[in-house]
Amino acid sequence: MKPRLLLAFLVCSASANAATGESAYMFTKAESFSYSEGSPVTAYIDFLIGPRPAGGDTAFSRNNIEMGVGYRGIELSVLHRNDYNLSFSPDAAEFAYLNKNRQNIPLEQEYSVDVWANQYQMSGLKLGFQLPLAKTLHLVVAYSHLYGTEAVNGYLGKNEDGNHGVIQMVERELGGRNRKILEGNLYADYYYTDDPLFEREVRSPIGHGYAVDLGFNWQVTENFRVEAIVQDIAGEMRWDDMPFTTAKATSDIIVVDEDGFLEANPNFEGLEGFGDFTQEFTKRKLLTAGYQWDHIRLGYEYESYNVVTFNRMVLGYHWSNAWGVDVSGEVDTGAVDVRLWTPAGDLSFTTDNLDFDNAHTLGFTWN
Repeated sequence: MKPRLLLAFLVCSASANAATGESAYMFTKAESFSYSEGSPVTAYIDFLIGPRPAGGDTAFSRNNIEMGVGYRGIELSVLHRNDYNLSFSPDAAEFAYLNKNRQNIPLEQEYSVDVWANQYQMSGLKLGFQLPLAKTLHLVVAYSHLYGTEAVNGYLGKNEDGNHGVIQMVERELGGRNRKILEGNLYADYYYTDDPLFEREVRSPIGHGYAVDLGFNWQVTENFRVEAIVQDIAGEMRWDDMPFTTAKATSDIIVVDEDGFLEANPNFEGLEGFGDFTQEFTKRKLLTAGYQWDHIRLGYEYESYNVVTFNRMVLGYHWSNAWGVDVSGEVDTGAVDVRLWTPAGDLSFTTDNLDFDNAHTLGFTWN
């Protein structure tokens, strides 16, 4: 998978409450949620073309679409997922921004590179059901059998001894004239179905894996309800004979751009091979609590993706059991979510900036 595709924002994933009616039904769930701490989400789509990164070291996108049938609390569905997780040093983001946006890279300034990526795309079947533990308390369990089609997992930066991982632009006399070159030494160790760094041509394997979701819903009182779930509480993707590269990359190619900007393809020495690899998924924890007083709804939502946590306060007005609107605000990021409830399902949109080119949070759900 090319780097720009790793950073793509896909508007297709899932959010919904399980139905437990006595009659059979069909359903569609879709959700996309993307967050980037340092740069706007759209800048990561274009591999940091856009505004200058403003600190931060995390970016991720979770996307899912699911279609299926249900009966008496049991649901069977087909699904497709594409999740992307990236952590990086601010120096790595700054260097990539300067180069990609054709900005002058300061001479002799060292940039510490430390990048970790975990991306996977997969499809499969999902079986979910609710187990009544009490009249108002239900256990929610789901199992997904998955087939992986795309993946990148690995690291770029310091070597195994913790050394190097630094690059800089310098000026050297070559051929009787001063020229800019890139000096440095990076260590790369990663598995992939499509090589994002050195563009090695390989045959893409098929991964085999599973994922388990576990949660509950509890109608504490007539007006107060609590729901919680951990998605991917257990699960992994197993890849047989997956391509990998372990290498030391030295970017010392002379700049040939007529404007003096960096255009370099790293040389490397190392190992290219195939091996068995087990890829882990990013857990997602969700907790919602809501109190309904007449037509007014007050609520709290907690959402966690490993290193990133969101806390939202919810205020809603519901005209009936089928019609309503909820507005929530995230405490730290200021992102606002507007959810519309209708007899045909619920639809929501999340952003922290109506100028989407500068939004660090973008989300969409449809049930």
